[in-house]
Amino acid sequence: MLIVGLGNPHRGDDAAGILVARGLANRGIKTIQHEGSPLDLVNVWQAKDCVIVIDAMSSCASPGTTHTWDASMADLPADEFRPSTHAFGLAEAIRLARMLDRLPQELTVYGIEAAHFSAGAPPSAAVLEGAQRVVDKIVSSFAERTDSP
Repeated sequence: MLIVGLGNPHRGDDAAGILVARGLANRGIKTIQHEGSPLDLVNVWQAKDCVIVIDAMSSCASPGTTHTWDASMADLPADEFRPSTHAFGLAEAIRLARMLDRLPQELTVYGIEAAHFSAGAPPSAAVLEGAQRVVDKIVSSFAERTDSP
């Protein structure tokens, strides 16, 4: 399994994916903190069967709200995962990987609703709480996988 937290830790709530990756690493779960373009993921997840990606998103939901998608089955809503500080967004990277037949067999995306992407600002309290909820969900899913016969 590969877990990738996307974002920029220096642009407010864009740090959401990085925060989750750090939280999981603190619990002994191996992660990648990816500050580059989501387009790079097409190569990063190559030959991986199960991938989890976490990123900030912007929809009409309240800041800190978490969403989960099975991106191996359907595209992400591109308007909610639009490139914030990335030149190429996560939704576009997934669509490209699907077209190139380079999508992992299992691809789960966690989106954390952002309030702001201000340069130099810390993440909002709502995103910090949302990131912790995603950490807890992923830790729980790891426990379920290891407890399964």
